[in-house]
Amino acid sequence: MYPNQDQVLGLVRNLLALGGGVAIGRGWITGEQLAQIGGLAGGLVPVVWTLFAHTDGAKLAAVAALPDVKKIITVAAPTSDAVKVAVTDSSQPKISAVP
Repeated sequence: MYPNQDQVLGLVRNLLALGGGVAIGRGWITGEQLAQIGGLAGGLVPVVWTLFAHTDGAKLAAVAALPDVKKIITVAAPTSDAVKVAVTDSSQPKISAVP
């Protein structure tokens, strides 16, 4: 079983915290600098994440990856380019258009 997105993000957060502690302990940065870096990252990361995670293609891929979802049927002529691509993508067999 592969980790889901929340598990990976949790691991990244913990590794960043560990890395920050090591950087302070070795004298590479101060605690104040780490707080500034954390504040900056805390503001920028959600903005960047939103740009990638909330696309039509990302939403379709996320739903298709759920084991309880057997099929996603779109409209016969999707207007979204991401939906058109997903319908024709052979690596996403759960997604199809109404015939």
